[in-house]
Amino acid sequence: MATPFEGFVVPETPQLVALLAATVVVVALLLVLEPPITEGFVLAVVPWVFSGAALHVFYQLGELYEVQLYPPVVESLFAAPAVYLTTFVAMGFTWSVSLLVAAGTGGRRRSAQYLGGTGTAVAVVLGGLLVWQSLDPVVGPLRIAVPAIGLVASLVVTAVVYLALGAWRTYVIAEARLAGALVLFAHTLDGITTAIGVDVLGVGERSVLPRRIMDFAADLPTAEYLGSGWLFVVVKIGVAVALVWAFADFVHDEPARGYLLFAVLMTVGIGPAFNNLLLFFLGG
Repeated sequence: MATPFEGFVVPETPQLVALLAATVVVVALLLVLEPPITEGFVLAVVPWVFSGAALHVFYQLGELYEVQLYPPVVESLFAAPAVYLTTFVAMGFTWSVSLLVAAGTGGRRRSAQYLGGTGTAVAVVLGGLLVWQSLDPVVGPLRIAVPAIGLVASLVVTAVVYLALGAWRTYVIAEARLAGALVLFAHTLDGITTAIGVDVLGVGERSVLPRRIMDFAADLPTAEYLGSGWLFVVVKIGVAVALVWAFADFVHDEPARGYLLFAVLMTVGIGPAFNNLLLFFLGG
């Protein structure tokens, strides 16, 4: 029987303690420094999540092809779910440094730009390494069409759904703004790429809840025509819309906490989505 955390790898005790300690230190630093959390921060998180997904893909490649891509002592830090904390520690430390060296109020206001720029640089380097890895005949060749279709379809669906939500409840877009669109896009991309993986590429789904939703859809009369992934897409979009709608007022009333919440909601959707896209690019 499938278990809720099937496929998760828990680091050995020394690595786990070190990771948790680093997380506590970074959180403490950020609490002391009180960085400005704005809509720009939500945008700045995106390249860092991409970087975390790329680091996890390298771990998956190592497992798949039985090669040692990471030193054994830190390898488990890039497995799921530890890679989320590993990425957070790197991002939080970078953000803390930018706040410490920022001169005056103007520098603090631009800290999200520093964070996003640094994250983008890291993402570009890791993306380049993945492209280089795809040149290996065992891994490659790089495949563009399928992930590109998933990305474009997600952008179109997000735009249509968000505009429809705005037409129904105008205040939602006015208050959630771009951060709300990012949350919706993140979960739409996760749903669509998961459906592509299952219905088009024949990839098995590791997580229990999505697998049960798709197993249910596979037993419906629509399975012959629509496959089994469509219901998961609908559920993901529905949940994302409900979250954006429910917390739009929170963002308006308490922007710092609201944008932080939206950043977390966006991360849990776009992290697996980026992982799917990168695996598709590598032919996985």
